[in-house]
Amino acid sequence: MRPVRVQVITYAPTAFYHCQHCELTFSEMGLGERVHQEQARDALPEDLRHEYELVSGWVHELATRFGRKVRVRLVDAASIEGFWKSLRHGVRRYPAVIVEGERKHVADDLEAAGQVIERFITAPHN
Repeated sequence: MRPVRVQVITYAPTAFYHCQHCELTFSEMGLGERVHQEQARDALPEDLRHEYELVSGWVHELATRFGRKVRVRLVDAASIEGFWKSLRHGVRRYPAVIVEGERKHVADDLEAAGQVIERFITAPHN
C-alpha cells in the first residue's frame, strides 16, 4: 500500500547555518542549538510563527496517528516552489493542504483535511 501523499504549503521559518568552522565553534561554546533556535524564532513575524506552530502540531499528529501510511511534504509558500504550487492549485490563503495532488483544503480547514486523509488511508483500493 502506497502512503497517502500530502503537501502543506505554508510560510515556514528559514534557518541559516554558518560555515563549518563557526558551527563547530558555536557547538563547542554550547551556543549552536541556541543560535539556530533564535534564528528560527526570528525568521517569521509573530502571526505567521503562530500559524506555523499550529500546522507543525497538526503534521506531528498526522505522523503519530498514521505513521508510514501518510507522507507529508512541507513547502514554504515564500519559495519559488511554493509560489508555483500555489499558482498550480489556485491557492490564495495559507496554510493550504493538497491531498493526493488534487484535494485542496485551506487555512482553518485542517480538521477536514485530516478526515480526507483518513478516508484515503481506509479506502479499500489502497
